[in-house]
Amino acid sequence: FVTDDVRFKGRLLVDQNTGSLTIRNTRKRHSGQYKLTISKEKITSRIFSVDVFGVAGDTGGVKSVSVMEGDSVTLQNDVTELQEDDLIVWRFGDKGVLLANIDVETNEASINVDDERFRNRLQLNQTGSLTIKDARTEHAGLYEVQIRGRESSQQFLVSVIAKPIPDPGPSSDVTAGIVVAVLLVVALLAAVVIYYRHRISKLQKQVAEEKKWWFEVLYLTEFRKTTSEEKDIECDVADGRFRNKLVLNTKTGNLIISNIRTFHSGLYKLQISHKNGKTEYLRFIVTVTVKKVSVKVGETVTLDPGLKTLSGDLILWTFGAKNCLVIKAETGITDINERFRDRLDLNHQTGSLTITNTTDTDLGLFQLQIINRDRTRYRRFNLTHSGVFGAETEEVKSVTVKEGDSVTLNPERNQTQGFNMIVWRFGDKGTIIKRCL
Repeated sequence: FVTDDVRFKGRLLVDQNTGSLTIRNTRKRHSGQYKLTISKEKITSRIFSVDVFGVAGDTGGVKSVSVMEGDSVTLQNDVTELQEDDLIVWRFGDKGVLLANIDVETNEASINVDDERFRNRLQLNQTGSLTIKDARTEHAGLYEVQIRGRESSQQFLVSVIAKPIPDPGPSSDVTAGIVVAVLLVVALLAAVVIYYRHRISKLQKQVAEEKKWWFEVLYLTEFRKTTSEEKDIECDVADGRFRNKLVLNTKTGNLIISNIRTFHSGLYKLQISHKNGKTEYLRFIVTVTVKKVSVKVGETVTLDPGLKTLSGDLILWTFGAKNCLVIKAETGITDINERFRDRLDLNHQTGSLTITNTTDTDLGLFQLQIINRDRTRYRRFNLTHSGVFGAETEEVKSVTVKEGDSVTLNPERNQTQGFNMIVWRFGDKGTIIKRCL
């Protein structure tokens, strides 16, 4: 059996020795729940939750390109002919501002018309090369083209010849101090604030001029202090794992990661540069986990966030990678997804959700948001099997993959010897995408 679902055309491969499913050249539309069923003497099931994120890839070096102000310049990629499953994305600057993209598979192309710097100046040719017309000094910087599907990318450093800008040069007096903090974050709290207040009394004696944050080797954001005003600013990050998730406090330097996921676990580094020329470094190790709840199919389960709600709060429960609505309650009005009709009981005082007569399609990630005008509180639950009608089952396995890469969903056990049938399904509707007899 070969699926006629265009989302998976030419992308799927099943290993009949292990039952594993490989999805090549992934796209964000491949995010969701996958279920493997192996039939022999008894039925064995495995469930995977896949999250595909967009992120800049490795580069093969930086090409330097110069252009006179007012002239046009073309950034040539190494592609002579586009392939059917190519996805070409152009970005600009440290923040990875999206400029243009071409998805050959869907025959769609788009150019950013919202950025005033590039409005009416960009042009894409048939191979995905980018032309910048009427170049100005504000167009100087780093450009990157990602060719997903070929797992390659290129970078171009563009110089626009104009009046020279004086370079004051780096400070010669640099000192480094390292502080390591270990934070264990349960994803019941879907936001984490990285603090360094255990050092704040010392740091306040040295007026900070600039703060920079990194995740591992990935640059996240920076802030240059110009006033004493305190405010939270949203950070524009190109990496899909952090897009629309970061907020920086300009006074304290605290970094807030909202809607946090397990793939945000790792080492965060903060560089603080002072006006006296000294530089201080802080390091934080963040570990994120998800609360797991097990249930037998057909039984009742309660997802309890351990919260108390206030009058007027909006209570919103969603499910799966696409955050499909489960139930919404506000000021006495309740909306329920038909799929869960007559199976839900919402506690309006705590936000806890009880699901009766559970099915295997209920397994996966549930997210709760309690929203009012002052704040939003998050909780996450991974609902897994604890056993089902004599079938051998186990919990949902979460998998993340970079868009354009391949991913293999492996049951990790030799379950297919002497099998009668292997079936892979995708999504809330359980669409069959691969079947082997």
